[in-house]
Amino acid sequence: MASFPSSSDGTYPSSDSDTESSTTNYGHIDDEPVHLSYRSGALTWGSSELRDEEVIVVTKVNGSIGHTIFSLAPEAGDSPFELRTTRATLLPQAFLDRYLFKALPAYLLTDHFHVLISTLSGTGLAPEFFNAVVHPLLRAIGLADSRYTATRTNSAESVKEFARSTLLVTANRGQKQTVLMLSGDGGMVDTINGLMESGERSSLYAKPILSQLPLGTGNALFHSLHKPFSIPSIYIQGLRTLLYGAPKPLPIFYAKFSPGSRLLTNEGQTATPLANGILYGAVVASYGLHATLVADSDTTDYRKHGDKRFGLVANDLLFPEDGSKPHAYKAEVLLDGKVIERKEHGYVLASLVSNLEKTFTISPASKPMDGKLRVVNFGALDGEATMEVMKAAYASGKHVESSDVEYEKVDALRIEFKEEGEDWKWRRCCVDGLIVGVEKGGWMEVGLVGRGNEAVDVVVNDV
Repeated sequence: MASFPSSSDGTYPSSDSDTESSTTNYGHIDDEPVHLSYRSGALTWGSSELRDEEVIVVTKVNGSIGHTIFSLAPEAGDSPFELRTTRATLLPQAFLDRYLFKALPAYLLTDHFHVLISTLSGTGLAPEFFNAVVHPLLRAIGLADSRYTATRTNSAESVKEFARSTLLVTANRGQKQTVLMLSGDGGMVDTINGLMESGERSSLYAKPILSQLPLGTGNALFHSLHKPFSIPSIYIQGLRTLLYGAPKPLPIFYAKFSPGSRLLTNEGQTATPLANGILYGAVVASYGLHATLVADSDTTDYRKHGDKRFGLVANDLLFPEDGSKPHAYKAEVLLDGKVIERKEHGYVLASLVSNLEKTFTISPASKPMDGKLRVVNFGALDGEATMEVMKAAYASGKHVESSDVEYEKVDALRIEFKEEGEDWKWRRCCVDGLIVGVEKGGWMEVGLVGRGNEAVDVVVNDV
């Protein structure tokens, strides 16, 4: 597939697709420059305005002196996505300097450009977001339908299989490729594991470039890579990153498990042996309350509630109906080989990122792409005390100041499970949303994958 022309003045060929645009025409600005102004973060004309936080990009209309402003309307009504187009003949130079799209970045000019639409992520909004927003935007910047391959997932295994059968094969040939991922953290971790689990990387291996549009539940990786938050809408931030970002190697960790450990899927009904007993992640590996909460809330009914599902399940775990205390997780925990003295735990989480949700700052010392593994842990507290720790995490990560919480940078974490019984319920671990059940007497080890051995590059801004 050949590259196509683009010019430095922002003029692009029209799409060869006959698929109709789903954009909403927000109006035409008449050629009356005296009434058109850009100040204090807003483009105004008459009684209308477009604020900076609504604007995605400006393109030049081919064959004319006009421009088209693409913006995303505030969420309202039945559809959360409304792409607006505004035509203007003359725009203030300061506005054009900020938003005019001049040329496609190199990672979008590759002959192997994929758009992966994860239909199961979050509350299932990825297909609608592609149709209503992404598709018309790609056409507007010169990426006709023939320039990329769009793939919609149809099962929980689709992303990993795509990574194994398509991305890995192309990467091992040394060919560049880019994937625009409409997914949450699960799509990212499935891609990484699909590329890493076989260990079959050739000497020619060229890391695929991933650009994420956050359509998941917590979107931990996206929020952590875009701190400080400069734009209220994560969708506009994701689209701007796609258009103006730069690819960087994504730090990852490994989580190795004892023989007999199983990957639990299908709401815990299916248990599958782990390939080589190992998973890879870029966000968190956890045991205790966090892992149990993620596992118990990963059902069709709970996913309908978006990120509120975590709070619903947390209440059940912290305040059992029978009035008992929350479960005390029995394990021996070692940080860099040093044993934590307590034998009962409430929360053990190793993180490569700062945020698990936009406002839930689990590791305040973590910086985007710093590649440092930090562990947050505390003992078996009662429900009220645990809630206070969690509330403090929502207050810019102030939980790490609590005397109940231990927080430190490590190279390795090991957990040796002491729970009795054959049931996995209290021996479940979470790796970037994937749930692993560990056999009685088993263990989990977490450590960093060395720099230079990363599986992918990820497109980021200002890193």
